[in-house]
Amino acid sequence: MDMHPALRHPTVGKSALPDRQRRGRPLDPAKHARILKAATGAFLEFGFQSTTMELVARRAGVSKITIYSHFRNKRALFGAIIDGLARKLSTAIDQLTVGDMPPEQALRRVGRMYLELALASSSLALHRAVVADTARVPGLGRLIYEIGPAQVVGALAEYFARQRILRFDDPHLAAEQFFGMVLGHAQLGVLFKARVPQAMRADIARRVDHAVRLFLYGAVGSARSTARARSSLSEPTTLRSRPERGRSSPDAEMPQRRHMENPGPAQPPGRA
Repeated sequence: MDMHPALRHPTVGKSALPDRQRRGRPLDPAKHARILKAATGAFLEFGFQSTTMELVARRAGVSKITIYSHFRNKRALFGAIIDGLARKLSTAIDQLTVGDMPPEQALRRVGRMYLELALASSSLALHRAVVADTARVPGLGRLIYEIGPAQVVGALAEYFARQRILRFDDPHLAAEQFFGMVLGHAQLGVLFKARVPQAMRADIARRVDHAVRLFLYGAVGSARSTARARSSLSEPTTLRSRPERGRSSPDAEMPQRRHMENPGPAQPPGRA
């Protein structure tokens, strides 16, 4: 299986297999899978520095010699783990597609899926491990960022650019800020163990709905203008045409029409 393109980094995911396997000598695939599973759990729980090959061997039920027959060293094992986690993350991100859904529907979908992914136990563990080890493993933090958040933000920015009704000076910045609103303090609270993960996950729908309303309609505005905006943003928008410049809208003409129809009380005779 080819390595994920984002994992072709000089210090991550390289030389995961020993020379003799690359020359064609087969290894036990069941043991290989057990080692990876045990090592992934240990790395996510304790980090790169504190995880030892002895601990991995104990958890996998194999000897250290067996581990070294599958992986050249601990860094190679860590690279294989990051490769596997990156594939899973990339697969999950590929599902965050909205096509040309109406903006409100699209943002609710992508917001809920993104927050569910961010609050998943595996994502939280990976976040902690990367923060703890990014200084010791060059390129690790950048790698995870590029295959995770950067892809999600880029896809949403492209969606914003296609929607003519959404007028952002900087679609990429708007996408970053939307995801920031969605994450809020939910992820921080769980990472710092100040919030209960189950409670945060149960509150995803409410948090995302609030973020979408605030992002699209703002905090200031009349009920009438908000209702009009929601009507516009809940319908397909890619074929909408913008009003021609120089032409006033029907709403803008209404005050003048009302004034002409109701000019006010008549002035008494003889008064200018």
